[in-house]
Amino acid sequence: MSPTLSRRDFLRLTAAGSAAASVTVACQMPSAQTTTLQPGMRLRHAAVGVGGMGASDLGQIASHPDVDIVALCDVDAGRLAEAAKKHPKARTFTSWRAMFEAMAEEIDSVHVTIPDHNHAIVAAWAMAMGMHVYCQKPLTHDVWEARMLQRAAHHHGAVTQMGIQNHSGANYLSALDYFQSAPFPAVSEVHVWTDRPAGWWPQNVEMPEGEDEVPEGLDWNQWLGTAPNRPYVKGAYHAFVWRGRKAFGTGAQGDMACHLMDPALWFLGITAPTSVQSLGPKPTTDSFPLWSEIRYRFPASARTHANGVKVVWYDGKRLPQDSFDAFGVEKAYANASFFISGDEAFMVSPYEPCRLFRRGEGEQEFTPPKVDAVHHWHQYVDACFGRDLCTANFDYAAPLSEVALLGNIAMEYPQEVLQWDAQKLSFPSHPAADAWLKRRYRSKWNLPLGS
Repeated sequence: MSPTLSRRDFLRLTAAGSAAASVTVACQMPSAQTTTLQPGMRLRHAAVGVGGMGASDLGQIASHPDVDIVALCDVDAGRLAEAAKKHPKARTFTSWRAMFEAMAEEIDSVHVTIPDHNHAIVAAWAMAMGMHVYCQKPLTHDVWEARMLQRAAHHHGAVTQMGIQNHSGANYLSALDYFQSAPFPAVSEVHVWTDRPAGWWPQNVEMPEGEDEVPEGLDWNQWLGTAPNRPYVKGAYHAFVWRGRKAFGTGAQGDMACHLMDPALWFLGITAPTSVQSLGPKPTTDSFPLWSEIRYRFPASARTHANGVKVVWYDGKRLPQDSFDAFGVEKAYANASFFISGDEAFMVSPYEPCRLFRRGEGEQEFTPPKVDAVHHWHQYVDACFGRDLCTANFDYAAPLSEVALLGNIAMEYPQEVLQWDAQKLSFPSHPAADAWLKRRYRSKWNLPLGS
């Protein structure tokens, strides 16, 4: 970015480029560099998404003593009005692009807490304008987008954090402390499960028929964003029920895998799988199935067996009963947990203390080490001032999100083992599956990819 080119002028130039290149997913253009805030300065933060988890992210970031909330954006005017009551000095917008244009020189940081399909475009534009970014999980809707955000964070020098607050929680940090300090045997298998989607949102359904009038105060075009045009149907998408729809959400994998598979990749030091296989039903054309079982193979690390490790994901209330029987597990953390096993095993939940087992002997007396939680949102703010480092930055978040998203692709090819080449970003054994790595965006909704 030229030193004489303001962020406001930069946005106008790139917006024009976006319109001219509307048939592509990405536009090459100049880019702004973020700067570390100095002592005495305040972080001027903007919210993209202020309802549900957006309200939580907003509240947590706002609670930092060095933060000023300067702008609020949400496509739902009702949610926006509620947030504005708590932050009356903030300007309000229903379009993030309008917010960025109007306040380009007044925003240092933004959180992106909106449906999955629009994570990448908002986060990419924010970084291209010199803003730091806190983005909810999964980092992106598509694998290709995750790579692009990781690259963009480096290119723009942005401080980044993904919203996996359990990564900073006492349970996970305690389990990590035990795992690293104890003589834990080489790991051969990891099992990860959640009870979702049951009761949380609809799945195994087709696109609803008909069309309803868009409620007053909801900007449906902004809500659709990068996704293909489709009519508004009451109760089908907004507010939270979009998650099971493939055009907008990433299902139970996207909702929970970044939380629950996190310790498996983190503790074992593994990143990209070599293969992925779905043993469950195929999705409908519009939504994910009611349950899934996804098997990954990862190459060996210092904490696994020499031939690598198998990681299995389950959702829809399915559990790894064979492994439980082998270790004498009488009761699991049924809603959400992971289970690491070799000759010894332990079970960890984001919400419960970890439990230790020995093969054939059942649960052992065990007092996990006490480790204090880290404030995940304040860690991000402090990193913007150069006082801390984000432990879930996009270098960590992108590969973790990719694992979950690869599982969703495998569902499209039930029972087939998809070999994965992470370096080439392709499925060499199933080239047709490559089409699921990257969507074609709706016209005029494009990523700004400065090079």
